[in-house]
Amino acid sequence: MDNKFQLCQGVDVDIPSDLGSYIVKEPEGFTGSLSAELIPKAVNAFLEAVPEPVFFFIELPEDVDDYALYYLDNCTREVAFAVMKRFGDLLVQDGVSRFGFGSNKTGDELYFKDYQEFMLYSQKPALYHTALSELGAVMTDDREKAVFLGDLISKKNEGTLTAVELNGETVFDIPEALENAGMYRSAE
Repeated sequence: MDNKFQLCQGVDVDIPSDLGSYIVKEPEGFTGSLSAELIPKAVNAFLEAVPEPVFFFIELPEDVDDYALYYLDNCTREVAFAVMKRFGDLLVQDGVSRFGFGSNKTGDELYFKDYQEFMLYSQKPALYHTALSELGAVMTDDREKAVFLGDLISKKNEGTLTAVELNGETVFDIPEALENAGMYRSAE
C-alpha cells in the first residue's frame, strides 16, 4: 500500500512528504484526517456496522459561511451503498461540500468536513474500532500526536477548497438527482 497522503482534487494545501492519515480515539467516537483513497473505505466500514435505518446528508455552500443542509432519511444500508456507488467519487474529490451518513436509530454519525477531516460520533465507538483500525491510518489516543490536514493551514500555507466536476456533475447536482428518492433541504 502507498502510504503517501493523497489530497482530494478539490483540496489544495502544501503538505510534508511524510504526512500520514490519523485516527484519534475520542470518548464518544473518533476524529481524524484521511488520505483521499481511505475516505470511501471509512464510509464502507461505517455503513457495514451502523444500525439501520440510515441517513445520508450533504452540506453545500451558499456563501462564505452559510451552508444548505440536505437529507435523505430512513434508508436501507443498500440505498446508502448505492448513493456512494453513484456519487462517492464526486463526494470524496470535491473540496467545498461536507457529507456523511448516520443511523436514524442510534444517532451514530460519520461526518466528513473541510480538508479531509472527519468525525465519527457514537455512544458505542467499539462498534467501529476494528474496521477503522484496518484502514491503515495511524490510530492514537493522543490528539497532540496526530497531524490533521487542517493543522497545516496558516497565513503562509492558506490552502484552498474548490468545487470539482466529474462526468459533467458537481455536488450541487446531488440534491436534485436524489429528490425523487426523498432528499430534502433541512428547514434549519
